[in-house]
Amino acid sequence: MKRKFIINIVFLVGISIIVKAFWVLGIDRSVQNIAGEEEYGFYFSLFSFSVLFTLLLDLGIAGFNNRAVSSDPSKVRLYFGNILVIRLSAAVVYFIFTLLAAWIMNYSGRQISLLVILMLNQIIASVTAWLRSNISGMQHFFIDSLLSVADRLVMIILCSLLLWGGVTSTPFRIEWFVYSQTAAYLFVMLISFAIVVKIGHIGGLNFSARVMSDIIKAGIPFALVALFMTLYWRMDSVMLERMLSDGKMQAGAYAQSFRLFDACAMIPVMFGGMLLPVFSREISSDHDLKPIVSIASKMLITPLGIIVAALVVWPGEILDLLYTSPVEDSVNSFRLLMIAILPVSLIYIYSTILTAGGKMTLLAAITGTAMVINFGMNVLLIPRLNITGSAISALVTQSIVAVSCLIIVNRKMFRLKMARRTLLFMGMLLVTLLTGLICRILESSWVLGMALQIGVGMIWALCFRMVEPLKAIRLISEKP
Repeated sequence: MKRKFIINIVFLVGISIIVKAFWVLGIDRSVQNIAGEEEYGFYFSLFSFSVLFTLLLDLGIAGFNNRAVSSDPSKVRLYFGNILVIRLSAAVVYFIFTLLAAWIMNYSGRQISLLVILMLNQIIASVTAWLRSNISGMQHFFIDSLLSVADRLVMIILCSLLLWGGVTSTPFRIEWFVYSQTAAYLFVMLISFAIVVKIGHIGGLNFSARVMSDIIKAGIPFALVALFMTLYWRMDSVMLERMLSDGKMQAGAYAQSFRLFDACAMIPVMFGGMLLPVFSREISSDHDLKPIVSIASKMLITPLGIIVAALVVWPGEILDLLYTSPVEDSVNSFRLLMIAILPVSLIYIYSTILTAGGKMTLLAAITGTAMVINFGMNVLLIPRLNITGSAISALVTQSIVAVSCLIIVNRKMFRLKMARRTLLFMGMLLVTLLTGLICRILESSWVLGMALQIGVGMIWALCFRMVEPLKAIRLISEKP
C-alpha cells in the first residue's frame, strides 16, 4: 500500500503542479489583469457565493461514498443509481435556495445572470466529484489523478484561444471565462460517468427508497463538515463585497492574495483525496496507519514549509511579478494566507484520518466552531482592516481546526509522537526565513534569495531525514 501511495501521489502532485500552475499563473492571473480588479472582483465574489450552498448539492455523499466504496468496492453498483437520483433532486433544491438568497441580498440582474451559470458549474463539478469518489474508492488512483487535472487542461486550451488566439474581435469579457469553465466541467463529467459505468460493471440503474434514505442519513455528518469548511473557506470574499463601499475592488484585491494560497492549498487537498480511500482500506483491514501518516507528512508538510518560508519574505516582489496593478494591501494578506497553508496541510492529513475512522461528529463540531469564529472575526476585522482582516481570520480559523484535529487523533485514534518532528520543522522554518531576511538586508536579487532559501531548507530537511527521497525511490522500485 505504501508503494502504491507513493507512486500515485508523486504522479498526481507532479502533473497537478504543471497543469494547475499554468492555470493559476498563466490563465487565471491573465484574466484578472485583462479584466481589471473590479470586474474580476465581481466574478470572484459571485463564484464564492455559488460555492457557499454546495452542501445542498453534495449532502456529504461524496465523502461517505468514497469511504464506503473503499471498504467494499462492490457497493458502487448498489449506490450508483440511488445517488444519481438524490443528486438530481438536490440540484433543484440548490438552484432554488441559492437564487432566493441572491434575491434577499439584492443582487443586480447582471449578477443573477452570471450566478446562474456559476451555479450550473457547481452542479456539474459536484456530480464529477461523486463520480471520482467511486474511481478513487475502487483504488484506480492513476485514472482519478488524470481526471483531477482534465478540467483545468480543457480550460487552459479554451481560455488561451479567447485571450491570445485572436478568435474574437471584441475585448475579453469575464462571462467568457465562466462559459469556458462550463464546457470543461461538462466534458470531464461525461468522461467520468463513462469510466465509472465501465470499471464498476454497472449494467443498469437500481432505485430503492430505503437505500436512498440510508445514504442521506449516513451522509449528514459528511455534509455538515463540508458545509462548515466551505463557509469558513469562502465567506470572506462575499463579506468583503457586501460589507465595504468599494466591495468589488476589495474582493478583487483579496483575490490577488487568495489565488496563490488556493493554488498551494490544492496540494494538501489532493493528498487528502488520495489518503481517504487508503486510510479507509487500512482501517477496515485493521492495519497500522502510522507508516502511511509518516510518509504523507514527510512528502507534504516539509516541502510546503520550505516554500511558505520563502514566499513570506518576498510578497511584494511576487505580487509585482504576477499582476500589472498589484494592490498595496495585498502584501499583508498575501503573507498571512501563505502562513495559513501550514495548518491547511495538517488539516488534510489529520481530518482525513478522522473521516476514515468515522469520527464525523467530532469533526463536524470542530469545523462548525471554526466557522462561527471565522464569521465573527470577519465581522469585526473587515470594517477596520479590509482584506488584511479577512486574511487574519483565515489564518486563525485554519490553525484552530488543525490543532483540534491533532488533539482528537491523539486522543481517539492513536498516540502521536511529534515533539522531535515539530522541533526539527521549526528549526527548518527558522533557518529558511533567516536566509531570506539576510538576502533582503544585503539587497540581493529576490530570485537568488528565494533559491538560496529553498536550498538551505532542503539541506536541513535532508540532513535530519525530514524527507527521505532514497527510501521513497526504493519503495517505488520494489516489485509489488
